[in-house]
Amino acid sequence: MCAKVLLSVILCALLMHATSVDSNLEGFDDDLASIDENVLVNDKGTPKRLFSKFTGKLTEQVVYSWHNKAPHENISSVKSSLFLDYEHKIENDIRIKMNVKVYYDAIYSFKGREDFSSQELSELESEVELFDAYVEGKLIDNLDYKIGRQVVIWGRSDTIRVTDVLNPLDNRRPGMIDIEDLRLPVTMAKLDYFIGDWRMTPIVVLEQRFTKNPPFGGDFYPLLIAEPSHKNYNDVTYALSVGAEFTGWDIDFYASRLRNDAGYIDSTVKPLFKHDKVNMFGTALNVLSGSWLFKTEIAHLAGLKYSATGDETFQRTDGLIGFEYNGIADTFMSYDFVVRSIYNHNDRFLSEQNPLKKYNFQHAFRISKDFLNDTIMVNYLISLYGKKLNDGGFQRAWIKYNLTDGINLNVGVVDYTGGLVLFDAVKDKDMVFVDISYSF
Repeated sequence: MCAKVLLSVILCALLMHATSVDSNLEGFDDDLASIDENVLVNDKGTPKRLFSKFTGKLTEQVVYSWHNKAPHENISSVKSSLFLDYEHKIENDIRIKMNVKVYYDAIYSFKGREDFSSQELSELESEVELFDAYVEGKLIDNLDYKIGRQVVIWGRSDTIRVTDVLNPLDNRRPGMIDIEDLRLPVTMAKLDYFIGDWRMTPIVVLEQRFTKNPPFGGDFYPLLIAEPSHKNYNDVTYALSVGAEFTGWDIDFYASRLRNDAGYIDSTVKPLFKHDKVNMFGTALNVLSGSWLFKTEIAHLAGLKYSATGDETFQRTDGLIGFEYNGIADTFMSYDFVVRSIYNHNDRFLSEQNPLKKYNFQHAFRISKDFLNDTIMVNYLISLYGKKLNDGGFQRAWIKYNLTDGINLNVGVVDYTGGLVLFDAVKDKDMVFVDISYSF
């Protein structure tokens, strides 16, 4: 309710002042032009760089599901969201960044809250969440620091995660949004130490967060019973990356001991979702050749546990190869292929509830093209599982249209494909979505 009230107040304020914003800002750009990159001079005559910026985005989104069942049939979401971002730079290049996201989905009031599960209402009706909240700067010329809630991206793929293990995802509506907009920030302390072309980055993870999956009773929850509650963790975990950039290619090496985001159900005493620590060692490589970018990632994980296999631990190796091509004007194409191989695989993995094969394949192809001087972008993405592309997945097509400065329209369709048990549960959830956003 607090999210609804806060969002309503901000909406009213924006509407009341929208007509006067441009006039109030007249001449402001001229004043800023007289300041060279916000370089001011203190009392001692020493240059001091200052920077302060407050921005935001207001979005209205409607989702229509034409094959769904009650109470999620027809219009399944009417979401109002507000994203506020504050950035401040002070002396000695110290930068402070903080942003928050507020949303309220009115569909639950429109259709009647009594028709939805308490878990779905708690997770999807409204939310106020602090996203990025960090301070960064330099300790010495070749040593940077960054402390607070942040996103740290490992790996090369923009679609499939292999070595990208540091940040969980908001996966409550799968297939609708790209990974870059799904990552959830985690509180970390990070150092970047530069030696020539190389960068060494030790990381201490101070907050244990896990992927947000569809809630019980929600549109995309695949089971008839609720999953067990998740165990909470307050410990510290660690990670390290070492990488370098050279002419035409770059490489990174990764090591981490983190809590496994996927987790497993421990039924020894009372069913409980646990996330044990897992060791990961990996590498990622980019090679640029003309209009082609070739990429590969490898990750080896040890200490994995699965719900169907009790206390036994397993190792798994994930490998990715892919390419990106931008040799056609205003066009971008990419293809990623991943195989995940489980060592000491046995028949317990093949139960009806958890049909995990020894080798698990995933393919992802995307293409984007700009029109009318980048005012219209047409996009298509398909992601399918299985060696023969028959284990399920989704495809999404969407168009982004820059109506005016700061106002954007986004229209798309998502089609889910059946295959394995979990994908069969969502194959009739196809949807059309429309959202309009105002950035200020």
